[in-house]
Amino acid sequence: MTKLSLLILTLTFLLSCRTTIETLQTSDPNKIGVKANKFRGTIFKSTYPGDKLFIQPADTLTRFTPTKADIELAETILKTQIESLNKSHINQFGKGQYVDKNLNKYFRQYVGFINENGDSIIYLNFHWDKFTLIDRIKGYWDDRLKYTSDFSIVFDGGSRYWSVNVNLNSKKLFGLSVNGVA
Repeated sequence: MTKLSLLILTLTFLLSCRTTIETLQTSDPNKIGVKANKFRGTIFKSTYPGDKLFIQPADTLTRFTPTKADIELAETILKTQIESLNKSHINQFGKGQYVDKNLNKYFRQYVGFINENGDSIIYLNFHWDKFTLIDRIKGYWDDRLKYTSDFSIVFDGGSRYWSVNVNLNSKKLFGLSVNGVA
């Protein structure tokens, strides 16, 4: 009976790591909206102008449009690997500010590209999306958190703005970059 209970618990855990994604076409033909039960974001199609991307070197990248299945896989990899990748907590001050503890509080931007080895990589750009009423009264919010907003980059801001890459072929998370604080 113990083995059966362990198997059920393991399957429940694995299924809970999976993220159900819904995609929707936006009014911008170069962007696809992404909705999940706890976050939202934008997929930038391969037709999105490369000169509007702030990924080095965007002009030499071979790009692809991530599918719903690609995003689901990327989110699963993110959830299972971010804690170990984020062990040093660079630019994150206090337990409440750790990016791995707040994944559902960010608006995502997804850009797909092929690396020099032919692997499919999704660059994930994160923007804080849980501004409180007090934050808003103080003037803190982000107008870029719309499905049709352009790709954006933020300097400073600490753990409210960060990025990471997901290799869909090797199923590895790499290149975590959390913004500094001015």
